[in-house]
Amino acid sequence: MSCKRVLEAGKLIHTNIAVKLSDDLLIGIEHTKKISPECNVASVSFQEEKALHMSSEDKLRVVLNDPKFGMFSLFKYHWNKGYLNDAMMRSNTVYCTHIFSLYFALPILVFFSQWMMYIALIANEHASFDGNFCPNKSKWYHKLLMSGISIMYFIKSFVVWDNLTKRIKLDKVYPCLDIWVMFDTFQEFIFNILVYGANIWIVFVESDIQDMILNSIAMEFLMQFDNEFQAFYFNYLPGAAEEIYDDVFVTPQDNRELIMKKMETSKSFRIMRYCTYIPFKIIVLSLILFPVICLFMIFYAPICK
Repeated sequence: MSCKRVLEAGKLIHTNIAVKLSDDLLIGIEHTKKISPECNVASVSFQEEKALHMSSEDKLRVVLNDPKFGMFSLFKYHWNKGYLNDAMMRSNTVYCTHIFSLYFALPILVFFSQWMMYIALIANEHASFDGNFCPNKSKWYHKLLMSGISIMYFIKSFVVWDNLTKRIKLDKVYPCLDIWVMFDTFQEFIFNILVYGANIWIVFVESDIQDMILNSIAMEFLMQFDNEFQAFYFNYLPGAAEEIYDDVFVTPQDNRELIMKKMETSKSFRIMRYCTYIPFKIIVLSLILFPVICLFMIFYAPICK
């Protein structure tokens, strides 16, 4: 491997980080900004042409992958249009997740249940923590497991970053014109980061190896609960996802124009954008620092656990 290739890869990483830091995860300038002169950027006409020839499965995938379309946006769709049950009528089938999403606000309940269980698990670990950050009393296989899990999350941290890159570069996106979209975006990224960090902490403070594994699995379940509910909702009625893609989703260029126009006409929306500027930067910085923390824990945890 030549030094030139190493330098080129480092430059690409630097550019990619700079682009994400200059974005706010809502507008998505990665669609139009080249990370290298050799890169290709799809034209607006190409994106529109591609959208016209997408299959129902492709549209479902886009809706599920857009991090800005979460539980709040799903409930908003259901409240405004999904309650008409057109998708169920077309399939001649009754699904409880669809009907009771209106009666009991199931997507909102998913959001609250995730945070309630997360807070309870963290509170339980905090109550049992003795305040010693380097007791060095664990058996060798506890230390080995701690180091192995840190290595696993170190590897996974790069997957998380790539997942962010892929999910904010869709050909059509959910329009970011209200506070519910911002809630969904924060939930998708902040909650995942908190879960990963909590998993490392749980494994470090737990003394029983089975509790280490079971609590970590419980945290992973919490992280995926909202995505699984959304997948169930649309897999039963894929026509609903196709309808959302066709009627609600817009191109990234249109999304930027809509955001700029609403900022000019709505003072409350403009204030909301300014208030979320720093939190969005914190999300990106957290994703950047996560592999550094994992790398540190690979060596610190076995020594101090």
